[in-house]
Order: sequence, then structure tokens, then C-alpha cells
Amino acid sequence: MARIYTLSNVPPEVSAYGMAKYSRSSASMRDTLLELSQQKAEQFLNTFYFAYGHASIADLAHVALAVEDISILAAMDVVDEPLWDGQERSTRYQTFHDAPYYRPAEAPPDFDGLARSLFAQYRSLTDDAYEAYADRHPKPAAMAEGVYRRTLRARAFDVARYLLPLATLTSLGQVTNARVLEQQIARLLASPWPELQAIGAEMKQAATVAAPFDLLSERLQRAGLRVPDEVRAELETGPSVPTLLKHAEPARFLANVRTAMRAIAAEVLGSWPVEPPDLVRCHRPGSDQDTALSLLLYRESALPFGRVAAVVADLPPAVKREILETAFQQRGPHDAWPSAFRQAPLLFDLTVDIGAFRDLNRHRRLFKTMQEISPDLGYAVPEPLTEWGRDAGYRSRLDAHYAKLSALAASLQPYLLPLAHRRRALFAMDWAEAAYLIELRSKSSGHFSYRRLANAMHQELTRLDPALARHIRVTPYHDFNPLER
Repeated sequence: MARIYTLSNVPPEVSAYGMAKYSRSSASMRDTLLELSQQKAEQFLNTFYFAYGHASIADLAHVALAVEDISILAAMDVVDEPLWDGQERSTRYQTFHDAPYYRPAEAPPDFDGLARSLFAQYRSLTDDAYEAYADRHPKPAAMAEGVYRRTLRARAFDVARYLLPLATLTSLGQVTNARVLEQQIARLLASPWPELQAIGAEMKQAATVAAPFDLLSERLQRAGLRVPDEVRAELETGPSVPTLLKHAEPARFLANVRTAMRAIAAEVLGSWPVEPPDLVRCHRPGSDQDTALSLLLYRESALPFGRVAAVVADLPPAVKREILETAFQQRGPHDAWPSAFRQAPLLFDLTVDIGAFRDLNRHRRLFKTMQEISPDLGYAVPEPLTEWGRDAGYRSRLDAHYAKLSALAASLQPYLLPLAHRRRALFAMDWAEAAYLIELRSKSSGHFSYRRLANAMHQELTRLDPALARHIRVTPYHDFNPLER
């Protein structure tokens, strides 16, 4: 008869060792773990993970990590892993009135004035939006007063979040396996942004050197219970993954690929002016090679994917081969292929406000190619403000903010862009993930920005294949109840 049981209080590397032993021993997990120690696990991992290259062992060590007090700008890059699981502070359920913000070391005093101005406008817009919703949607008799206030507050935050600066501090919790964590840290260490480099270094320190937060020991201490030394020694297991991540270094190969592609993009795409963005445009991939080259260049441009793909399609075969050679020429023995070679049958070129992008950024069954945030794409206007006839003041305040922002150094400007600012990204996925995203994000309870985007995605799929698209249970955009949660 089958024996099935869960594990508890097992350090990640010891757990990975115990599971890896299944392929090398007939012992049960229970017996393997009982005779294990962190030292034995380290010896095993040094042999099989590093010496023999059995990288799948790192997939068995899962690490829960808290990443707190980082900017929203940085958080978008931290979570950009296909196999990442986690949650970030919500702009719908938490207030950011007078929130702390990230301040680059080289920021002048004007930086603080612009940040504080956006926070003040955010606070004012929260109150105005709440009053507008309350005027138009009185409390139903059957709804409790507390539920009504919380629901309208969430809707008001959905409008006000457009004015939060990307420097706003946020926090996130993540659970990844050690291989993903190593890739994440290596990518962050190679970032051109000092904040991301510092985050990568601190994540490595937390996982490989620092003692983890031990909930059991903390509760015993707070309860004032005397714990025998031999028991305490068993509880204090040391760092979470001292072995598997000790060689995490900056991902120079991927950074070098981006630098090389940026120069090529400037050469082959530079003559094309930035085009007015569509909300959504869905493309079918061409050949594997053309699609990969288009993705490599799209990321380093400000053009829609359709334009980039058309330019790539017209390149001579010799030029295409040269770009491919450039992309791979500095690849080391342990470097993975660039993410441009992860392909799926549907390519959605999206231009959305950053607030909506953060919501979509949590979807994991897809591949993302993000362009750098550029002030050229401008900002979005919350639809309720237009409906209420209150968008003129919003526009004038943001126009004034952008005018002042242009006087700052280019490296500082992204931190003071509001969540209203638009960015362009390509989301590659299959039909099942597209259906899941559309069905989830089109629901009445969702944010109006990504609800409109989900409906536009459905329209694009209907254009491509109406027989398949008709089976997606999309909620029409105008089927909306503001009191639904």
C-alpha cells in the first residue's frame, strides 16, 4: 500500500538532498532525513550539484524569501521570472498615503519635491474618487456598512494608484526553488540599475550567509520557554541554502547580449519613428529564427513588435546569421540561452499603464519581453475620471509633473514616473493561458484597466480564430458592478 506524508521543519538543502537520494538509495524519505545533517547535505551537493552538474537537484530546494522596502520600479524586475511564485503589496487594499520611497544616492532636492507632490495628489484623488463612487452608487440595503466602505475604498484606490510614483517602497514575498533563485540573483547582479544590484547582493546574503527567521524559535522565545541547548542546536540549522547559491555571480552573458542587441537595434531600427501604440495587437510567430531575432531587437527598441518583425523578415539571410552569432558568441559553459528563444504560438504586444502591467506581471504560464520604460509613451487617464468629467485637472497636474521631470537626469526619471505611465511589453503564451488570463482579468470585480485589456485580447483572438475564441468565457467590459468584490 502506498505511503504518503508531508515534511515539516526540514531545511531546504536537506530536503533537496533527501529527495535526490531516491535515485541513489532504497531508503525511505523518513529514514534518510533522520540520518542527515546539514554537513552531509553540503558534501552531497558539492559532489553531485557542482562536480557532476546535476542541476535538477536545486529544483528540490525551495526557499521562502521576504524582499521588503524596495521600489515599485525594482519590484517589476525582481518578479520577472517565469517560475516565480509570490505576492506583492496591493495598491487596491493598502493605502500609500505619505509612503516612504526609494531615493537614489545622486538625487537632487528636486527629486523629493516631485515625489511628495505625487503623493499629495494621490491622497487627494483617493478622497475625490471615493466621494464620486459614493454619489453614484448608494449602499444597497442588504450590504453591510463596513463592506460597502471597504468596497468603495478599493475602487477609489484603483483610480488613485495612477498617481503613485515608481519610487514608492513596496514589499513582496516569494517562494522559488534554488535554481530559479540563483538565476534571479545572477540577473539582478548584472543589472545596470544600482538598486537592483544591491537587491541581488542582499538576496544572496540572506540565502547563503544570514540565519533565517525561525518562526518556531521566535515563538518559544516570546513564550519564555527554556529550550535545552541540544534541542536549540537542532533547531538552529543555519542559512537556508549555503551551498547551492554560493557561486551565484552576475549574469554577464545576458547583459552582454542586451548591450550588443541595443547597438544592432539602433542600426537596423533607428530610422523608424516611434509609432502610436495599440492597446493590444496579437501576432502569430514567423519562423523560429525570425521570431527570436525580433524578440531580441524588440526589447532594445521602442517600436511595436509588428514593425520590428517586418524589418527582421526583410533582412538578408547573412545579416540574420550575423546577429545570431553575435547573440551567442560570449556564451559561457553554464549560460542558458537568451529568453528570446522561449516561444509560444500567440504573441500579444501590449501597451498598458504600469499599474495594469504589475497585475499582469504575476501571470506565470507565459514569457515576457519588456521594453525599457520610456517617457515617450506618455500616461493613461483613469476611465472613471473621464466619465465623471474630472479628467482635465488630472491631465494638467501630470503635464506639469512631466515638464519638471524632464529637467532631472535620465537615470532618475523612471523613479518619478507615475503608475499611470504606459509601457510596452510582449506576452507570449498558448491558447489555454490566454483563455485563463482573459477569463480571470475580464471579471467585473477586476480593475477597469486590465478588464479593458482582457476584452481587447479576446477581440484579437476572435480576429485570428473565431472558432477557438468563442469558447473563452469573457465578461464583456460593460458588464460591470462597482460594488462587486
